[in-house]
Amino acid sequence: MPKLPCTQPYRSAPVRDELRDELELCDGLMVLVLDPVTGAADTYGPYDAERARVEASGRRIELDREDLTDVCVTLVRHHRPR
Repeated sequence: MPKLPCTQPYRSAPVRDELRDELELCDGLMVLVLDPVTGAADTYGPYDAERARVEASGRRIELDREDLTDVCVTLVRHHRPR
């Protein structure tokens, strides 16, 4: 399985207005969880923007408790097939 690049792990932070607009120009948001050690990837959703942020934050807290700080949690846009 190819390993996917992993950016900075998700941390709850205020979202700039221009980014909020960009995130909401889609059919929903997915929470993407990437393990850079195993190459495993999971997605959860789609959610609306606020629910996606809450879900991502919860997953980050859960992973931190398990000392899995290298696992990345990020939000990605979801588009339904046309």
